[in-house]
Amino acid sequence: MINSPAPAYVFGPFRLLPLERVLFEGERALRLGSRAMDLLLALLERAGDIVDKHELVAIVWPNAVVDDATLRVHLAALRKALGDGRDGQRYITTIPGRGYGFLAPLAHTGRPAPGAAGAEPRHNLPVMLTRMLGRAEVLQTMANQLLQLRLLCIAGPGGIGKTTLAVALATRVLRRYADGVCFVDLSPLDEGRLVPLALATALGVAVAAGDAMPVLLAYLRPRHMLIVLDNCEHVIGAAAALADALLKGAPLLHVLATSREPLRLTSEQLQRLPALELPPADAVPDAAAVRHFAAVQLFCERCAAVDDAFVLADADVPVVVDICRRLDGIPLALELAAGRIGHFGLHELRRQLDDRFRLLTRGARNMPLRHQALRATLDWSYGLLDAQERQVLQALSVFRSRFRLESASAVAGCDVFDTLADLAAKSLVSIEFCGQHVYYRLLDTTRAYAGALLSAGGDAGAVLLRHARHCLGLAQRIAADWGSMPPASWSARYGRHVDDLRAAIDWAFGEEGDVALGVSLTLAAQTLFYQLSLMDEYRVRVGRALERMAARGLDDPDSEMRLHASQAHLLLHTQGITGTMLRSFQHGYALAMRTDDGSRRCEAICGMWICCLKLADFQRADSYATELAVLCDARDDTPMRLVLARMRSVGEYVQGRYAQSAALARMVLAHPEGARQLGFNHALLADHQVCLRGTLARCLWMQGRPDDALELVREAVAVGFEHNGVTLCVALAVNAIPVALWCGQRELAHAWTCLLCEHAARYGLLYWSAWGAAYQRLLDGGEALAQFPWPAVRSWPIQVDLMATLHDAAADSQALRRARMGMAPWSAPEVLRRDAHHRWRALAQDDAVGLEAVRVQLEEALRLARGQQAPGWELRCATSLAAVLQAQGRSAAAHAVLAPVHAGYRQGRDTTDVMAAAALLAQLA
Repeated sequence: MINSPAPAYVFGPFRLLPLERVLFEGERALRLGSRAMDLLLALLERAGDIVDKHELVAIVWPNAVVDDATLRVHLAALRKALGDGRDGQRYITTIPGRGYGFLAPLAHTGRPAPGAAGAEPRHNLPVMLTRMLGRAEVLQTMANQLLQLRLLCIAGPGGIGKTTLAVALATRVLRRYADGVCFVDLSPLDEGRLVPLALATALGVAVAAGDAMPVLLAYLRPRHMLIVLDNCEHVIGAAAALADALLKGAPLLHVLATSREPLRLTSEQLQRLPALELPPADAVPDAAAVRHFAAVQLFCERCAAVDDAFVLADADVPVVVDICRRLDGIPLALELAAGRIGHFGLHELRRQLDDRFRLLTRGARNMPLRHQALRATLDWSYGLLDAQERQVLQALSVFRSRFRLESASAVAGCDVFDTLADLAAKSLVSIEFCGQHVYYRLLDTTRAYAGALLSAGGDAGAVLLRHARHCLGLAQRIAADWGSMPPASWSARYGRHVDDLRAAIDWAFGEEGDVALGVSLTLAAQTLFYQLSLMDEYRVRVGRALERMAARGLDDPDSEMRLHASQAHLLLHTQGITGTMLRSFQHGYALAMRTDDGSRRCEAICGMWICCLKLADFQRADSYATELAVLCDARDDTPMRLVLARMRSVGEYVQGRYAQSAALARMVLAHPEGARQLGFNHALLADHQVCLRGTLARCLWMQGRPDDALELVREAVAVGFEHNGVTLCVALAVNAIPVALWCGQRELAHAWTCLLCEHAARYGLLYWSAWGAAYQRLLDGGEALAQFPWPAVRSWPIQVDLMATLHDAAADSQALRRARMGMAPWSAPEVLRRDAHHRWRALAQDDAVGLEAVRVQLEEALRLARGQQAPGWELRCATSLAAVLQAQGRSAAAHAVLAPVHAGYRQGRDTTDVMAAAALLAQLA
């Protein structure tokens, strides 16, 4: 080849020097803006092709949002500088809807063009037999970088697609290099000293075996080439030395390297290659949408290549997504898995992934041996580690999620600062940044590989014990932070640790584990499981802990008490009111009363109070509140007193004393410590702030303030979304839906009922599913409902009391008996009113005696409502009584009863009750 220091593009009267970024017309240098120059270089690089306008924008404005108008302005400037269109000469063409292209004749100067004019430069790039997927953005980024930088390194774990990307990149930029591209595969080399010889062989240059560099540098110094060094990791020192020498000795040379770790040269631009994109974990799209994710697209294309009958159906999407996720989106693993689709089918293939290293073998015969099986790929990487790195990698395999540096040191049993950095550099550990924190993670395939090695060695027991002890401390810190962090921030930081806690608990209760440690872990994990709404799973784990304690004869009354308390709450919400639930509450209470620990006693008393509330035994519930008051008197404990105030607020409400209830609720909500998570709130499950908002909203409705009540329950529902599943269910079922129905907002109530049913079903909360079913039946039946279709489980009186205020059919004999006997004072006025209404509709038209009995019962209901100072019930009772008086021909008396009550309302003019009263008053006027 002829040596030339300055390669150039030549077209028409113009000559462009790309390295100097100078455009000449004849001998005159033209002034061209930097954006116009970038556009011209991009079009010349793809001469003969149409370049998409979005791709041009990404090249010229890589870190900015630019509209089409800006692109057209700079293209117009470029066309003006070139005199595009002058004397019929066209350089840049526009294809509407597609993009732009440079279609004029183009040549190279500074050396003869490689072959005939316009021919492709020389190269020895391997032919890719399958198309590359999911790398368009990183490919374009690196192509842009090669315009400015001379050394790029693509790093990533084995099988991630480094070679494929390098070949695609070299092919993309091939026309930039007048002397072409030289591809050097270093994987067959056993010794670093052979690296320069491998380059010489690829170039076809004869060199001395002892020292090849002088001849290589003499040959390459004048040449404008791209050297691709593939698979550098096992000869990383020699490859780095070669690249450094080439860059210093050949000024027109560019180097592209692929490796599982960086070259660590000062001029190196590192490109960490991530796994292929996966669908988000919280949503599974349909078959059409899921193909937009590169990992799924690659897997499906390879499956179709193996089995021409393969078609991705919507029903199979979750299976395919799970396969792709379990294989970390690694292209090699996906291709190997797809290669077995004809033998196993999708569902069996997913099951076989439990032994992925046996399954993922038999790659294509024309692939390198290290890529014909997943284990061989990892063996290649593992073989490059020293003893310390191997030991730490095996220890890290016990982590089920990402971890911090201090966690890694605790589990490895030594300082791993340098070792972890080395493993990350060698692409065996991934680094993730979250705010100001750095996290580390093993890919699932790497974790499984290292875990198998750990199990085969003799250190597994010690490592797993350290992991379990570390998880215990972590769970305790997680629980402590729940009271001092916003729920969303707390969940974002700690939610990922649940997998590690699961693994630690499972090991502790296994054959080689430690039962006492397992019990401590189970209890410490309570807050995390609760707040992540993993109620049913945690119920099973609590039950297992109690069983293991009994089987081992472990004498630990405090732990036993706490486990029974948790089991009782969990049974209530996941299975409803059962004998086992009642016995767990009672057993935990009995154990707590034997201790002097005030916190334990408070938790047990709260549990019994909740149990009594669910049974609608308000008198016994009040006795437990009194018991807690005695405990508070003996302790100066503000959180405990706030819990007592919450209990008393509910107690005042169910007794029909709404002003007192509202005052207590406001006091807790306004207290400086009331905005925090109360220390005992984990035992109550539902967030106290949400519950108190709901109680206050119901009080406001009773006090004749329906608009304020609706606004507050909306707020309670919004806050409920930030907490565990039970909290939202309480907000909806106990407070929001009833207030919406009392206000006549049936559409809102229906929307909230659907949300309740969906939420309860998602988290396996059977008790709240029954509430949702009851509301659904009530809303579906409408006013024509003659008999209320109660859910299968009818032993929940608190539900009976509430439903009786929402529909006449629910105000049945049981509800009436509770109202008459003073067992449900809060609902008594409305139950009596609805029962009277029901009796009135059943009367014969001329039954004056029966009508008078209805009037008497309505007057009784009205007196109860007035005694409670509950305008909400009072307006309803007054409206019904006025209607009966009107039917008796006593319109003046009817007006006298209803008018003052209606006049007392200052809001809620569009609510059903106020409008009904107004309509009746208009008739009576």
